[in-house]
Amino acid sequence: MSVFKKYLSEIGRRGGIRSRRVLAPETARRMVEIREARRCARRAQLVSRVDGIPADTSAAAQAIQDALQRRFAPADKLAQVARLSRMVNQLSLEGLRQRHPLADGETIRRMQAELRLGHRLAAQAFGRLTDNA
Repeated sequence: MSVFKKYLSEIGRRGGIRSRRVLAPETARRMVEIREARRCARRAQLVSRVDGIPADTSAAAQAIQDALQRRFAPADKLAQVARLSRMVNQLSLEGLRQRHPLADGETIRRMQAELRLGHRLAAQAFGRLTDNA
C-alpha cells in the first residue's frame, strides 16, 4: 500500500471515529447518488469531444460534413432546418401516440403543446388539458 493510500486510510478511520455528524440512511444514499451522477457526467465529458463534434464521428468525417454544409446556399440550409424541424415534430407526435393510444388528435396536439411550451403557457394558449389519456 502506498504512503498516500495509508495516509488517506488513517484519516478516514480517525474521521469515522471522531466525527459527530450523523446521517440518516436516506441522506447518505442521496449523497452517494449525487457523487455517482457527478462521476458519470465527468466520464461523459471525457468521452465527448469539444466544439460540438459527436464522440462517434471521426475528425475526417466531421471535416467532410462541414465542407458540404459550407457549400449550401442559405436558402438550402434553411430548407434543411425546416425539414429537420418537421421530422422532430412528427417524432414527437408519434411518441405521444404510442404512449397514449386512446387519445384523440386534439388531445395529442395539446399534449405536444405542453411539451413544447410548458404547462402554464400551453394552458393559456389552448385551455386546460383535462383528459390525461
